[in-house]
Amino acid sequence: MFSTVTRATTRAGFKLGAVGGSRAALSIGTARKMAKEVPSNGRRVVAEAGPTTFAALEARLNLSFGDHGVMEQVCTHKSYAQGRVEHNERLEWIGKRALNLFVGEHLIATYPNLSTEALQDVQHSSFGMSSLAEVGRHFGMQAALRWEPVSREAPAVGLTKVLGKAVQALVGAIYQRQGVAAARSFVKQHVLSRPVDVEAVMQIKNPKVMLVALTRQKGMEYPVARILKETGRFTSSPVFIVGVFCATKMVGMGFGSSLKMAEHRAAKDALLKYYAKEIKDISVTGDEPDVSLFEQDVAV
Repeated sequence: MFSTVTRATTRAGFKLGAVGGSRAALSIGTARKMAKEVPSNGRRVVAEAGPTTFAALEARLNLSFGDHGVMEQVCTHKSYAQGRVEHNERLEWIGKRALNLFVGEHLIATYPNLSTEALQDVQHSSFGMSSLAEVGRHFGMQAALRWEPVSREAPAVGLTKVLGKAVQALVGAIYQRQGVAAARSFVKQHVLSRPVDVEAVMQIKNPKVMLVALTRQKGMEYPVARILKETGRFTSSPVFIVGVFCATKMVGMGFGSSLKMAEHRAAKDALLKYYAKEIKDISVTGDEPDVSLFEQDVAV
């Protein structure tokens, strides 16, 4: 696919373009200790929560609704008491939409080169119901949940969904009681701080073809693969390090036991560096510049 130079002219150290992220620490204290499941009697998965449980949860999250009944509603699923008590369905409805807005704002500003399809996949994989349930577990919300399992034989089935919906309801309660700014700040601190793996959702089946198409679209020179370093070419375990260059800029690097494998990985690395390029310290005003890796020097 690419023309290959068989003599290395430069040596460069490299690091594969893995997408990372930092998980913000939450000052929850004893949140997990409070989330103790009790043996099921065929009806409820966790011990019955009372006013003290809801007050403690509200205090741990540094929230002040002015009425502990709000947190009780947040933690009450519509299956509890056959829906005859006030439950969290309406709060969950508005919280889900607020979360989608905040997450969408964050992703489109953080990853300006990702397609809308990829953004949707990232949102589903990194901020979907399972991820929200993990946030709820970190808060210790399962100790406060009030719900009825569908099956007596498998009382924990559905817990993830119920817990995720409770987190959505919590965002909805903050949105209604304290306003959009408070809800956005809460989501930023506790949800958007979770790591995002863009590479896991990207479908890169033929990176060399995709890279050629991308460089053509950007009006760049045709990508060229060059051997940067090699060892053991005529042994049973050779290693090749290949860089992909557009003119004088190296846009990707890869290694492998064959030139073809190294070239493939280098092209994939170039694509990931472009599409998964993460903008730090973003704002959500829509004024962020369209930053492209291909218009900057690549650190090696």
